[in-house]
Amino acid sequence: MLNIDYTTDVNNVTADMLEGFFVGWPNPPSSAMHLKILQSSYRAVVAIDADMNRVVGFINAVSDGVLSAYIPLLEVVETHQGKGIGRQLVTRMLDECKDLYMVDICHDAELAPYYAQFGALQGHASIFRNYAAQSGKADG
Repeated sequence: MLNIDYTTDVNNVTADMLEGFFVGWPNPPSSAMHLKILQSSYRAVVAIDADMNRVVGFINAVSDGVLSAYIPLLEVVETHQGKGIGRQLVTRMLDECKDLYMVDICHDAELAPYYAQFGALQGHASIFRNYAAQSGKADG
């Protein structure tokens, strides 16, 4: 049985706990940049495998803190997929954002049924991508 701790406190997360994410990305954020993403988010929830002391899943939201939030990232490491961790992360993030009018997430079409189980309405979105900045904005 998995020993997973979920927390919104990312202050005790270190970059070395964040390995194994962004698989398949041609220009992924480093673990240090990943940590900065989590720490800079309006809200973040991480799933920590307590036996390994490793983050095995995360979700984050950016928001104006008044009306709306956007969930840009949800990921569970491959070894821990299919064990309900993603479901817990989404449920906990929606609870974190329960006082906001709109919480949006853009996803591939085949994921619509997954998000529908949480009550998501299917909509339309247009997205812009700057792949040169995929690993994160450089400081300075």
